Amino acid sequence: MTTGTKWSAYQEAIFTFGREETGNAIVNAVAGSGKSTTLVQLIKELKGSTIFLAFNKAIADDLKNKGVNARTFHSLCYSPVLRHKKVQQVTENKLRRIIDAKLTGEDVALYGTFVVRLVGLARQVGIGCLVPDTEGAWMELVIHHDLEPESEQADLGRGIELAQKVLAYSNRQAMIDFDDMLYIAVKDGLNLQKFDNVLVDEAQDTNAIQRAILRKIMHSKTRLIAVGDPAQAIYGFRGADSNSMNLLKEEFKCKELPLSISYRCPTSVVKHAQQWVEHIEAAPGAAEGEVLSRGMEWSYSEFSPGDLVVCRATAPVIKLAFGMLKNRVPVQVMGREIGQGLVKLIDRMGAGSIDDLEVSLRAYTDREVQKAIAKKDEAKAEAISDKTDAVLTLIEGLEESERTIPALKELIDSLFRGSRGATILSTIHKAKGLEADTVFWLNSSQCPAQWARQEWQQQQEVNLCYVAVTRAKQTLVLIEEKESK
Repeated sequence: MTTGTKWSAYQEAIFTFGREETGNAIVNAVAGSGKSTTLVQLIKELKGSTIFLAFNKAIADDLKNKGVNARTFHSLCYSPVLRHKKVQQVTENKLRRIIDAKLTGEDVALYGTFVVRLVGLARQVGIGCLVPDTEGAWMELVIHHDLEPESEQADLGRGIELAQKVLAYSNRQAMIDFDDMLYIAVKDGLNLQKFDNVLVDEAQDTNAIQRAILRKIMHSKTRLIAVGDPAQAIYGFRGADSNSMNLLKEEFKCKELPLSISYRCPTSVVKHAQQWVEHIEAAPGAAEGEVLSRGMEWSYSEFSPGDLVVCRATAPVIKLAFGMLKNRVPVQVMGREIGQGLVKLIDRMGAGSIDDLEVSLRAYTDREVQKAIAKKDEAKAEAISDKTDAVLTLIEGLEESERTIPALKELIDSLFRGSRGATILSTIHKAKGLEADTVFWLNSSQCPAQWARQEWQQQQEVNLCYVAVTRAKQTLVLIEEKESK
C-alpha cells in the first residue's frame, strides 16, 4: 500500500488504540492488507521502548531500513544464549552429531530421522521447561503430528525413549543449534531485555516457546500487539500452533482489531478468496482484475518473467519446470532445500547408474508407500510419492547422452539456482510472502489435499487455497497439469 495517503477506518482504529487506549491487541490482517505500513505508522503512536518481532531476517532487515527496531525471535536470543553456553557460533546438524555419537548403529538406522524430527518439535512446545518431560507429553506430540519411525522393525516406544535421551544429551552440550536459541533461553531462565511495547508479526505461525519468549521480554505494563491472519496458518507441520492467534488472545487478554482491506488483490481475486475468508475486502477503487479457469488449455508461451506459479505438491512443479526448460522459458524453482532433499534421495538409493536409480526409486516408492498406507498415514504416503515422482520426472526427460547421475544432480541444481527474468515456480508453502501481477495456480482441483485427518490439518489444507489465490495482484489463472502423451 502507498504511504502518505488516506488511512482506512480499520487503520485509524488501530492507531487510536495505540495512541489513546491501554492493554493488548490482536490485529486480524487479511492477505495484502498493508500490515507492515500500518505497523510502522502504529509504532509512531506508541510511547516508550518498542521491539518489532518479525517472521524472518529479510522482513526484519527491511523494517530496520525504515527506522524500526526489528528483530527475529532467534536474533533476540542469539547473543544471550551464546554467552550463556560460552560458545562462539551455532552448530549445524547438532542433533545428528549427538545421535551418531550416542546411539548404536542399529538405533541410528531405525530411529535417527524420527528422533531428529521429534526432538525438534519437542523444543518448540517446550518439553522439559513448559511441559513435563514425560512419556505422555512425548506421545501427545507424536499423535498430534502423526509421527512414526520409518522402519517396520522400529518400536514407537523405543523411538520416544531415544528422543528423550537425545534431548537430555542436547541440553548438556555446550554446542547449540537454531532450535536451541529460544528453548535454552526459556529452559535455563536467561534474562532478556524488556520493552514497553512488543509487536509480533505473522502471529498465526507462533508456538509455545515463542509465547514464553514474549513473557520474558514483557514487564507488568508492556503492551503486546500481535498481527496475523488465522487463514494463513499453514506451518503446523513445522511446530506452529494451529490456533496460535486464539492462544495469544486468551493468554494476554487481547482486544481484537480487524485489518480487512486487501491492497494487493483486485476485486475479482478478492471475490474468489471470499469463499475461504468472507471478511476480506477489496480496496476502494481497486482494479477489477480477472480470474481465469483454463484447465489443461494453456501453453508454455503464456509464462512471462516475473509470473508466479504455485502448486500444493512438489512433483508437478518439477515437471512444469522441466517442461519450461525444454521450451526455453527461463524458470526458477523456490526452495533450495527442496532441491537438496531430492539430491539426498538420489544418494540414498546408492545407485551406480540412472537405470539402477530408476529401478531403486520405484521399488523404494512401492515399499514405503505400502507401509505408510498400512499404517493409515496418507500424508506420509503422499510425501514419499511426491518426492520420488519429482526425481523420476526429471529422469524421464533426460537426453540419452545425459543419462548420468551427475547430470541429473546438475539439472536439479540449475532449477533451484535462479536466474534473472525467470518465471518463479513454488509450492504454496514456499510462496507465502510472495506476490506477482500474474499468478498461475497449478492443480487447484487437488487442493485441499484429501489425506488430512486431524481437524487442524484439514483447516491448514483449506488455508493453502486462500494463500495461493491471494498472491495475485492482477490476474489469477487456474490451470491443470497436462496429461502425459
